[in-house]
Amino acid sequence: MKKARILMVVLFLLGICALLKCTTNNQLPAADGDEKTTRERGEFPDFGAMIPVAQFLKQYPGHKIFKLSQDYPKQLPGEDKIPAFFKMPFDDKSKWMDWLLAARDYCFEGMIDADFVAQDNKKRDWYHMPWLHYGPLASEGFSGLAKEAPISPYQLAPEQKHPGQVYALGFYNDFAGHTLYKMWNTSTDPDPFVTQGPKGGFPEGTVIFKFLYTELDSLDVPYLKNPYTRLAYITPTFKDSTNRIVKTMNLIQMDIMVKDKRADKYGTGWIFGNFCYNGNLNKGKTMKDRVANLVPVGIQFGNDPGYKTNWINPYPVVKTMINDTLKETFINASADLPPQHLGWGGRLDGPVDLNTASCMSCHATGEFPQIAALVPAQAFIGDTLANGSMKYLTQTDAPAWKKYYYNFKCGTAYDPKKATSTDFSLQVSLALEYYWQWKNTLMGGYYSHQYAGIQHMAIRGGIPFKQVKMIKKRGKKQKVDTLTQTQDGF
Repeated sequence: MKKARILMVVLFLLGICALLKCTTNNQLPAADGDEKTTRERGEFPDFGAMIPVAQFLKQYPGHKIFKLSQDYPKQLPGEDKIPAFFKMPFDDKSKWMDWLLAARDYCFEGMIDADFVAQDNKKRDWYHMPWLHYGPLASEGFSGLAKEAPISPYQLAPEQKHPGQVYALGFYNDFAGHTLYKMWNTSTDPDPFVTQGPKGGFPEGTVIFKFLYTELDSLDVPYLKNPYTRLAYITPTFKDSTNRIVKTMNLIQMDIMVKDKRADKYGTGWIFGNFCYNGNLNKGKTMKDRVANLVPVGIQFGNDPGYKTNWINPYPVVKTMINDTLKETFINASADLPPQHLGWGGRLDGPVDLNTASCMSCHATGEFPQIAALVPAQAFIGDTLANGSMKYLTQTDAPAWKKYYYNFKCGTAYDPKKATSTDFSLQVSLALEYYWQWKNTLMGGYYSHQYAGIQHMAIRGGIPFKQVKMIKKRGKKQKVDTLTQTQDGF
């Protein structure tokens, strides 16, 4: 009888193993072990979308395949390892550019020689976010680029008649990498409280940078001449989540996030920097040196919540409108910088970002589960130009809009009663969401956090361009202030 019971247990366990094996697909953590064993080894998948192996070997002989940098440091680096540029002033209008260029140089040291392959950098260690291989926005195998956002016609230049899309790859230094170790090096599920304040969050010394690419070229965007390129396996359009094609992608933007306690006095603890590619400068003798064509757009260390004048620079942009009244955003006035739409009221935003948002306001929404929309609905309500782009907003008195431009303290969830903070990291939010989607599919059933509220995907750009027309006229119009491009100071 006892032997029979043991036999039944064994058969039951074998049945479970067989069931798990049948439900396994190419987006699971590994093919040679269960999730617990794989996670303990730290072996996350390198990418989630790629052409068949035989096709790759035949058509792209000698081409490198992307490998996730995931040997996250177990120990937090000492204070003596904090980058030297942390001692430079960032909030001085006459010196902020020096700070931003020094931050860029820190990111580039050893990386240019390594062609931005993190594992080949001989100067310092950089890491990638795990779990971006999963789902319809999955990272691809040539360059590790993950699908991020749509680009509207005319968003980048007056010549841009076609829509486009954004794919990106982020890099995390050893301070940030230790946070990823603490979150993901658990034997079961990742720990979302690692980035929740007051005890959690990315540490002082964290530097994160991201390269953003588009399939659009100089025919649509003249400043993408002499491009810095990567091969990628992308969807033909942003709306297409099924099909993929091999395409050359052009670098258009670089983002930097820096965790600096000196920014605490502005209520955020973070400093954001932004660059736009301008190939017309024709810097760099080789392809890997062309990153020298990245021109500073500006920095932001707060949302200037006291500045409420309602204006945006509509697409297509012919001139950068610099708002010198802002105290927590500084913008580059150099002629080397292609015309920028920036964000609401002239706050910092990159070329592939929305002109109704800002770097700081968007990243402040980062939480898990992602209850908050990265861009609130009010950013799409207003009057539009004939080309369909937003001219000005009409709902900026709404409480949700005012909250969007509040200075949130690092490690604070946007919806604290329903979510934990991902400390301004939207990739952390995405990775956690993908993990639980996978576990949902593998195990069946649902989890309580999925019913905390309507969840949003942490996609740059918010509502796709064609959906704007559905909501742009909603609500009573309020009085707005509009600024022309010829107004003094802009």
